[in-house]
Amino acid sequence: MRLFFLFFLFSLISCEDSNKNSNFVLNVDLVVKNDDSLHIYYKKGGTINFNENESFWVRVKGQNKNQKVAIEFPKDIVPNQVRIDFSRNLEQREIIFNKFEFAYRGNSFVAKGKDIYKYFRVDDSNTLLNKEFGSLTRKDTTTTVGPSLYPNGYYLAVKLDELKFKK
Repeated sequence: MRLFFLFFLFSLISCEDSNKNSNFVLNVDLVVKNDDSLHIYYKKGGTINFNENESFWVRVKGQNKNQKVAIEFPKDIVPNQVRIDFSRNLEQREIIFNKFEFAYRGNSFVAKGKDIYKYFRVDDSNTLLNKEFGSLTRKDTTTTVGPSLYPNGYYLAVKLDELKFKK
């Protein structure tokens, strides 16, 4: 009887773990010195016409060192394009974006440093980029519109589709 109970408990835990890993996740490594928020936009089709209905917010606790932030997408959302808006906090002078990893069902792909900008492009209307240091800053320091990264053509879409269909 005990053996049956242990087997049942192990099976239940295994199912829970596989369910946790079934959501699409964007892991970012960054330096955000003040408490702030990231606004994540996503598309499931072939467009980059982002809107509020396909977006969500993630709070980030300020730290003076690198931190890893796991951004879990809503259930059943597997995007093929992603936009990241950094910082609504006017006291946030810069964000250092070191690395990202997209993960889905045990598979992932990673880009770090300058390679990030193969997949994302800076929104020149509101963002200044120092590629050497990975530093993103807002152009206008008097507005809450912070730095933004948009998909760089279809490079990101291709990688996300590969990840989605990888077995």
